[in-house]
Amino acid sequence: MGKYKKYHSDVKSTYALGLQNELLPHEFKNQIPNSTASYWKENEKPERYVGGELASSIQSNLNDTKVFLDPRIHLGKEVFMQMARFYITILNLIGKERVFNSINGNKGIIVQLLENLHPNFPFTKHLLLLFLNVSPRQYMLWLGIHKNACEKSLSNTCFKKRPNQIALFEIDILKNYMTKKAHKYWSIGAIWGKAIRDGSVEMSSASWYKYSRKLGLSQAHKPKKKIQKRGSFNAEHPNHTWHMDVSQYKTLDNVKFYIYTVVDNFSRKIVSHHVSRKLSGRIRVKSLRQAIKNEFDVEIKDQSLDLIVDGGSENNNSTVAEFIKSCAISIQKKIALKDVTFSNSIVEGPYKIMKSYYFRKKDIYASDLKDEVDFFVFDYNYNKPCHKHRYFTPHEVHVEPDILDSIPHLSKCNQARLEANRNYCCKLLMESN
Repeated sequence: MGKYKKYHSDVKSTYALGLQNELLPHEFKNQIPNSTASYWKENEKPERYVGGELASSIQSNLNDTKVFLDPRIHLGKEVFMQMARFYITILNLIGKERVFNSINGNKGIIVQLLENLHPNFPFTKHLLLLFLNVSPRQYMLWLGIHKNACEKSLSNTCFKKRPNQIALFEIDILKNYMTKKAHKYWSIGAIWGKAIRDGSVEMSSASWYKYSRKLGLSQAHKPKKKIQKRGSFNAEHPNHTWHMDVSQYKTLDNVKFYIYTVVDNFSRKIVSHHVSRKLSGRIRVKSLRQAIKNEFDVEIKDQSLDLIVDGGSENNNSTVAEFIKSCAISIQKKIALKDVTFSNSIVEGPYKIMKSYYFRKKDIYASDLKDEVDFFVFDYNYNKPCHKHRYFTPHEVHVEPDILDSIPHLSKCNQARLEANRNYCCKLLMESN
C-alpha cells in the first residue's frame, strides 16, 4: 500500500479560497487526486486557521485578485510590480512626506501627464491617482485649475473664473510697498502691516509672504535653530512696566559703543535711548531719568512703575539704587529670571531689529553711529508697524491703547478686486503687448 502524501497547508488554503487556478502550476494540480481537491474545497475552511476571520475580506477582493493573477496579463503584472518596487524604494529613500509635498507642488505637471496618457497605456488614470495617493476630488480641483490656467495670475488661474484672487493692480501695489525706499530696513510683516494700515490692499499676511516670494521680492523663512528664551508677560497699559538694557556695537573703524534703551512693555515703544563709549551706572541713570521725564507727570503723586533689568552691573549698582530711592515715581526694580520668572527679551527685540535690518548692510563709522541710532529709534517708534500690534506703530499704541481694538476698513479694496478680475480681458492685454 502506497504512502500518503502530506500537502502544505498553503496549498489547502489555496483550494479553500478558490485560487488554485491562479496560483498553482497546471502540472502540480494534475498530480492531486480529484477526491483530495474536492475535500479541501468543502472542508478546509479558512476559519480553522489563525487569521481566518480575514477570509471574508479576502473573498470580497477575490475578483480583483484573480484578474491580477491571471497569466494572460503576465506582462502588465510584471510592469506593475516593477513600478511598485520603484515607488516603495523612492518613498524609503526620500521619505513619504517629501514625495507627496513634491507631487502637490508640481500638480500642474502631474495633471498634464495624466491628461495626455496614450490610449494603450496599461494603467488607468484612477489607478495612477491611487498610486500617487491623490483623491479623485483633489485631482478634479487640480484639473479645473489646469484648464483655466493664466500665466498673468500669481495663482496661475483665470481671473474671471476665480475673481477673489489677487488682482493685477494689487500686484503693483505689493511691488511698490516692497521696493519703497522708506521700507528698506523693514521686515516683510511690517511692510504688510503698513499696506493694510493705509487701506491700500486687502490681503492676509500669509498671502503677502507667498506672493512676495513668487515675485522674487523676498526669500523663504529659514528655520530657527536657537532655543527661544522664555517670553515676558504683557502689561495692561502703557508705562506699567518698562524694560531696560545696554547693547554693545563696534563701528567699522573699530570703536566700541554702548547703546542704552528703555522700552515700554505694553506698546513696545523705546521711551528713552542714549549712545556712549562708556558703560556706567551714571549714564544708565541719565537714560532712565529722561524716560521718566518724557512719560510721567512728577507733580502727580502715587505713580508707580515696574522696571525689569538683567543681572548686569550697569543696571545693578549704588548709583541706580540711589536714583530709584529718591525718585518721585515709585519704582520696583526686578531682575529677570531671578525676581520674576520671565526674561528681559522685550528690550532685546529692538536691538535685534536695529542690528539685523538697519545696521547689517551699512558701513557705520564712529562719527555716524549716533545719527544712525536716532534714525532707527524714530523709524521704529513712529513709522514701522510693530509685529505685536500688526498694523500699528509703538507710538500709536502708546498714546492711544484703544486703537488695538480697531481693524482697518478694507471693503472697498475687496470690491475693487472683484470688479477688476471680473472685467479682466485677455484679448485687450494681448493687443496692448
